[in-house]
Order: sequence, then C-alpha cells, then structure tokens
Amino acid sequence: MIGKVKLKKNVFTKEQCEEIIKSHTGFEYDKVINSPGDNINASMTKDQIDMFTVEDTDGDDMRKVSQVGTDVVTEWDGLPVYRCKIMKYEEGEFVKEHVDSQWMCQSNYWAPGTNKVARDLMIVPLNDDYEGGDLTVEGTKIPQEVGSVIQMPQSGNVHLDRPRPHHGVTTVTKGTRYAMVFWNFE
Repeated sequence: MIGKVKLKKNVFTKEQCEEIIKSHTGFEYDKVINSPGDNINASMTKDQIDMFTVEDTDGDDMRKVSQVGTDVVTEWDGLPVYRCKIMKYEEGEFVKEHVDSQWMCQSNYWAPGTNKVARDLMIVPLNDDYEGGDLTVEGTKIPQEVGSVIQMPQSGNVHLDRPRPHHGVTTVTKGTRYAMVFWNFE
C-alpha cells in the first residue's frame, strides 16, 4: 500500500488488456458535472440526484479525456460494480487532481433501486506505450503496471470519516493512454 493507495498486481494479463482496448469503440467526451453541497444520499433516484448537479462550464480546464462504458468488471472485493468505463487519453489530454463527484458515487445513478454508495475507486492501466499520462494521488506519482489494479477510497458517503484522496492524470505527451476505471458499492 502506498499511503491511501493499494496495488493488486497482475489482475489482467497484457493480452487481456489489449483485447479490452480493441473491443471498445465509440469513445465520447462527457460533460464535467459537479455536485454542489453534500445533499445526495443512497436512496435518491437519478432524477433526484440530477437536481443537485450542475455542469461545470470551466470543465475544459479540469479535464480532457474521452470514455466509453463497459461491463468488463461486475464485482470487486465481494461488492457489486455498477459503473465501469474505459478511459482514452490522447496526446494533450489530462485530468487535474480531484475527488470524484458525489453524484457519480451513488449506485442509483447507474442502477436504479440499488441504494448503495461507492466504497473505493479502482484504476487499471491497460497499456504502457505512451509518454506522460502519470497517475498522481495527492501530488505523488503512482507506479502503473499494465493489468494491475490501483485501489483507493472514494466513498459516496461524504459524511463517513474516510479519506477521499485527490487523484488525476498528467498530460499525455506522446501516444494514447488507456485505463479501466470502476467503483465498488456497499
């Protein structure tokens, strides 16, 4: 464990990671949406959660990355995964350090009626043939190994006394970086 970050090596083979990359197309840039305040809870519906979220019009300064949803992972640490995506960072793309918005850490947003909150965020590097694109947590560069899982707390319940470390990806300077990202829910 590196501070608040755990590393589980060799969860996927390099060949499996290559197949995940090849099998996903239709990447899109999404809106940067913030949750003002901490009024969201696990029993709210997607429509109720949407009433508390606002589009961040300065989002281009925050991040530039495309993504596509996937169901590659449906369970982690014995808990369900309702939100799994493949992130694609091309040259010049990045995500500044942040904590995940509370809305995205609510299971009802992704699977109505499940009434759970995220416990952890998992990041799986899928390739290493690029430059830049360093994963950082609280300003510290985290080693990335293809197929290994980087796990950190990112609770959907902001009232719990749990760390929610800031994390981000530095600008990709050459090539394309791919990573799988998902949350487990409790």
